[in-house]
Amino acid sequence: MGHPGHDHTAADSPAMDNMHHDHSAHSPVSHMGHSMMFHFGYEETILFEFWKTTSPATLIASCLGIIILSALYEGLKYFREYLFWKSYNNNVQYRAVEIPAVGEVITKQPMSMFSQMHALQTLLHVIQLSISYLLMLIFMTFNVWLCISVVFGAALGYFMFGWKKPVVVDVTEHCH
Repeated sequence: MGHPGHDHTAADSPAMDNMHHDHSAHSPVSHMGHSMMFHFGYEETILFEFWKTTSPATLIASCLGIIILSALYEGLKYFREYLFWKSYNNNVQYRAVEIPAVGEVITKQPMSMFSQMHALQTLLHVIQLSISYLLMLIFMTFNVWLCISVVFGAALGYFMFGWKKPVVVDVTEHCH
């Protein structure tokens, strides 16, 4: 691997060479040692240095945990929507407005930005966002078993909680 004008002495090593040249375009392994291609196997570091799988049993346990986390993520999405509609229907003030050509229309006053419900929704949104990024990073290990766990957990969560999703029909929408 000669480079014109480059002195290859004993101090040069492949590790030092990697510092000067970007080989990521030619290698499926990133500089951090993670594969950038889908792969099978049971030895994996997941999110944190302390979360390592070193045997098929620890991989299976991690997959089960990821399935649960992914299903709970889906449940949290529907719980937030449920809280929104419950709060929207219980805590709004109705005002009748006269419109000459239409008749009486009922409008709803929006909730306050500083309400407890909005603060709770904001906290739940931060939790939901954090979990979604963690699941994305788990998927980005490119370990097929972990990726399947994320997808299966999301499907399970949708199956468990998606049927409760409220259906809202906008009667003013004419494109149905």
